[in-house]
Amino acid sequence: MIAKKTAMKRSWGAKSLAKYIASAKEKGEKLDQFWLSNCKAGDGIDDLDTAITEIRATQALNSRSKSDPNYHLVVSFAEGEKPHIDVLKDIEQEFAKALGLEDHQRVVGTHINTENFHMHIQFNLVHPETFRMHTPFRDFQILQKTAAELEKKHGLEVVQGRGQDNERENRKARDKEANSWEQSFSGFLKDHKSELLTIHRDAGSWEELHEGFALYGVELRRRGAGFVFRDIGTGTMEKASAVDRLFSKKNLEDKYGPYRKQDRLFDRTKPKTKYRRRPLDPRLERHPAWKRMTGGQTGKRVSWRRFLEQQAGVDAEAREALELQKSYLQIISGKTPQKIRTRQIRSRKSKGMSR
Repeated sequence: MIAKKTAMKRSWGAKSLAKYIASAKEKGEKLDQFWLSNCKAGDGIDDLDTAITEIRATQALNSRSKSDPNYHLVVSFAEGEKPHIDVLKDIEQEFAKALGLEDHQRVVGTHINTENFHMHIQFNLVHPETFRMHTPFRDFQILQKTAAELEKKHGLEVVQGRGQDNERENRKARDKEANSWEQSFSGFLKDHKSELLTIHRDAGSWEELHEGFALYGVELRRRGAGFVFRDIGTGTMEKASAVDRLFSKKNLEDKYGPYRKQDRLFDRTKPKTKYRRRPLDPRLERHPAWKRMTGGQTGKRVSWRRFLEQQAGVDAEAREALELQKSYLQIISGKTPQKIRTRQIRSRKSKGMSR
């Protein structure tokens, strides 16, 4: 089984994606099974139009988030493998649970008459009750881990070496995230890997490639024997082939020819998103504790982790954020994060109570 988030066309929204899943428009494809999850409109294909209206209305009630509220997951099975409908529904539910989208609205369809039987899942990232947007963090790792667990659970054919070559981990970035609880530049690139790969796939020249990357606030530079992604705002760099092998010097120059730098590109390109300081749990970016930390810092910058550990003993909001961040780390890693300085926290808490 291979589970992969796919990039959507810029013109697509909830309606276009849902109709694509329901109509199986690719050459030779045919819709096999179809269902809706968590939609009050119903659960069958006859309810699709009403469900689309419901999903779009839910998304309209979130006015804060500027990111695309639709998430498109494709689950492909081994050649000749076609699980029973009950197994497919369990697979859909388990991926939703793993991504933190269990209660969210979903459009699901399976397609046949292709080389591999596969399932499309459209998630509405906006919660139908809280109207908050949840964007899965480090979803590549979550999808691979869940796929392996489901293969074992349902006796499906095991896919060996799934994505391992393309997901070589940057230890320095991993250590930064573990010590600061803030997203690294490497993490930002991994979050947007599917979009960067789509730009590479569609670009026909170095100029088009550079222009596409500029929309994410990054540029591709030659460094040593290869290329690096460089964040325009901070100058932080990441080896391009560590994000994906398709960004290796050989692969890029095989397609576009010798490297050509694009001068003054960022003077005329406004990024639609860019790397910025952000907690590992993206939901906490709107938490009062994060806003207070980033809004009131002077002098030497304090990391999110250190701020929470220092403030949790005397501040209820920091204490709440600390527990939320720790829970999030446990969910995405399956491990308990390094113990916080409990003695310091207890000491500060007792001092705060005595005041």
